[in-house]
Parts: sequence; C-alpha cells; structure tokens
Amino acid sequence: MLRIARATRTFAQVRRLATRANGLLSELEARGLVQETTSSALRTHIDTRADDKLVQRTIYSGVDPSAQSLHVGNLLPLLGLLHFARHGHRALVLVGGATGAIGDPSGRSSERSALDAECLDANMRAIRKQVREFFVNANAYLARRGRSSAKPLEVTQDAIASARLFDGLDIWLLNNLEWTQDVSVLDFLGRVGRYARVTDMLARDSVKSRLTSTDSSGPVGLSFTELSYQLLQAFDFDVLHTKWNCSIQLGGSDQLGNISAGIDLIRRRLAAAGTDMKAEPAYGLTLPLLTTASGAKFGKSAGNAVWISSELLSDFDFYQYFMRSSDADVGRYMRTLTLMNHEEIEAVLAEHATEPSRRIAQTRLADEMTELVRGVDAVRRARTATGVLFGRNVSELSVDDVLSTFDGDSRLVRISRDEWVNSELLSLLVHVRLVKSKGEGRRLIQNGGVYANGTPVQDVGATFGQDALLHNTFAVLRVGKANHRIVVVE
Repeated sequence: MLRIARATRTFAQVRRLATRANGLLSELEARGLVQETTSSALRTHIDTRADDKLVQRTIYSGVDPSAQSLHVGNLLPLLGLLHFARHGHRALVLVGGATGAIGDPSGRSSERSALDAECLDANMRAIRKQVREFFVNANAYLARRGRSSAKPLEVTQDAIASARLFDGLDIWLLNNLEWTQDVSVLDFLGRVGRYARVTDMLARDSVKSRLTSTDSSGPVGLSFTELSYQLLQAFDFDVLHTKWNCSIQLGGSDQLGNISAGIDLIRRRLAAAGTDMKAEPAYGLTLPLLTTASGAKFGKSAGNAVWISSELLSDFDFYQYFMRSSDADVGRYMRTLTLMNHEEIEAVLAEHATEPSRRIAQTRLADEMTELVRGVDAVRRARTATGVLFGRNVSELSVDDVLSTFDGDSRLVRISRDEWVNSELLSLLVHVRLVKSKGEGRRLIQNGGVYANGTPVQDVGATFGQDALLHNTFAVLRVGKANHRIVVVE
C-alpha cells in the first residue's frame, strides 16, 4: 500500500522552509506545485549528492493529445518538469500517442469519444510542437534574465522518435507509441497483466466513481478499455524505469491512481526478478489542479480552456485572461504559473496592495505569462491591442502596428470607403455584427453603451465621415465593455 504524503503547510511556512532547506521539493511547495507525494523519501531522493555533485534523477510526465492544443491547465506539469531540469535532473515529456487512442477516464463521468487515427496523429504533432515551443520560449525568457545558457536543438519531424530539446538542459520529447505499437496482446498480458491485481484496479478512485455512475438513461459504468488505461500508463512508467532509469512520475492530482499503478508494477516486477530493493524504486508527485479562488476548474471539459495555441486564442485574449484575474487569484497564479522569483512576487504584491485599482499585479502577471508562453513579440502585440480596444492613445499607434496586431483576428473588419463615408452608425453596427438589429443598437446608444474611438456616441442618428477615421484608415467601435470591432476602410 502506498503511503501518501499530503502538502498541508501554509505558503508562509513552505516559503521559510524553501529558504532554509534550499531543496527542490521545498521550492515546489513554496510555489504551490505539490499536492501529494507517494513517499516522504522523495525529498531526499531528488536532492541526493555524491562526491559533492547532485545525483541526476529522471522524471516524466504525460501529455494527453485528446485536443489540438494544450491549455493553461496543462502548463503545471510542464513547469514542474522545467523546475526539475533546471535543478539538474532529466525531464521527459511523454506525448501519449498510444494512451491517447484510448483516453484517460480519470476525473470523467462518461467515456471519451474515440479519436480516429488521422485526428490523433494531427493532435499529436500539434501538441509535440507546442510542448517544444513552450520550453524554447521559457528558456528564452530565462536567458534574457541571465538565468539560462541552454541552446535549443533542432527536433526531428518524426512524431514517434525521441528528441532532446536543448544543449545544456536535459529535457526530452517522447511518444509511447515507440514502445507500444509492436507489443502484442499476449506480450502485454505477460509483462503487465500478470502483476496487476484486479482488486487494486477497482479500488482506485478514478474507477470506483465510474462503476456507480449514472445518467438519464441509467447506469453508465466503465468499459474494459477504460479500466485498462491505468495498465497502459503503468507500462509506460515501467518501460521508462527500465530504459531511462526514470524513478519519478509527475501528474495532476487526478493522476494519483495511474501513477500508483505504475509504481506497483515496477515494485512487483523487480520483486519477481529477485531484486533487492533497499529503497523505493519509484515515486509519484502530483500537482494541484489549477482552479480559480471560487473552485472553478480550467480545461476542455470545464468549457473554459485558455488555449496555448495562438490559432485558437489571440495574444490579446490570452493576455486579457490574466489581466482579468481577481485579487484573490493573482498572487497564487504568480507563484504557480510564472518563473518570477519569490522576492519579485512579494514586491509586486506589496505594491499592488497599496492601490489595488491600478491592477499592478494583474498587469505584471499578464506580461509574465504572455512572454513565457507566447514570447516577447506577443507581449508587444497584446499591449498594442489593449491600447486600441480600450481607447488609450489610439491615435498615437501606427497603422502598421494596428494591422499587424489584429492580422487574422475576427475583430478586424474591412469595408470599402464608399461604405464608410456618410454611413449611418446603426447600419454600420449591424453590418460589423456588433448588434443584431438597429433596434438593439438604438437602445444601446440611448443607454451610453456604444463608443467610437473611445468616445461615447450619444446621437442615435450619427453618421461617419473621413474625419472619424484615425490616420485616415481605421476606427475602433465598441459595444459594452469588451465587444470591439476595428473597422479598416480601404
């Protein structure tokens, strides 16, 4: 039976502990990145030194390719791996080309829809690219601050082959299809099935909750495919333990059962081979699920995914998500999601507390997260977009800045000069899809809810001419607080 160590210390306590012990696990605790560990010995395991040198450990975390993009909730394990790699350990990012074909039942009330091979392959390649881009951007972020000298390496286009991402930082991309695609059912049952205990499998929370689940049509239950998922993930850990000397698996708090299955498999296989286990052969470390202060989760299933891909979410919208963080959330997000050091975070929060209405902490969080995930240019674009859409010194922005910032953005609408000159505002609002009807537009104008270039429009019968265009090229229309159109007149 695994012994589960829970993270119950307060932030102040773990901050003092991190300062005093200067250990990796203490640092992760101070950042709020530890939910549970499978053994209290993990702390010693990852900070062991021999001949005054750190003994390198190997840690892995899996990424589910069930969607075409990662979301902010997926960043926690990637950040955890980055902290391990920066501490001197080897980090493996496993894109689940095999497990993704089945789908993890953890945390779900119904079975995932199966992905066809073409969709899975496309997702796998997209996720692999995003994972690499995240680490490259994070390394560039650190390099600009003199905190990294690692150099990115070219990565093969082969979606299955293992690939090292950096010279100077031990991070690898893997795909479990590499070792599962040629394994027969009999081979799998012989290597994994013989060591699995059905009572243990059924006792895990991810399985128990599904066995009794129901919907409007009656019992839902759990398919054999879903039940077997934990064995596939256990097989991954066992293979990595054998081939890569991987001793730690990192995952979300909903992954504890799957991680435990892997540790059990490794322990039983080694015991069957007569291996003398003087220490734990493998460990698990889970991260808290990313939530708001109200407890709302992030992700595809929750319907509020903040996508990493700029094709699904613009730099501006990514930036604005963090700008909208509540005061109750912003400090926790800084500690958990950014690479700011503790002194920086505490200084920003202290300044923010003197005048919360200035949203100093939210602005810094948005800057940090956008640079970390999207890069420096994305911060510039997001700030430009913020200036355009919220009417602060819009006239000072160049046409090129505006057009490049909103290139491909649905908020940018192009119309002819004939359509603009002497156009009726109500007709224009309908044309650019800011309102559904002239009646709706009329009510909004009367209630002070329509703006042109940052100025409230008070005349229901207003028309536009050349003088309403900024730089003789564009105008910014807004309905309500956040519904915008950049109208480019050509």
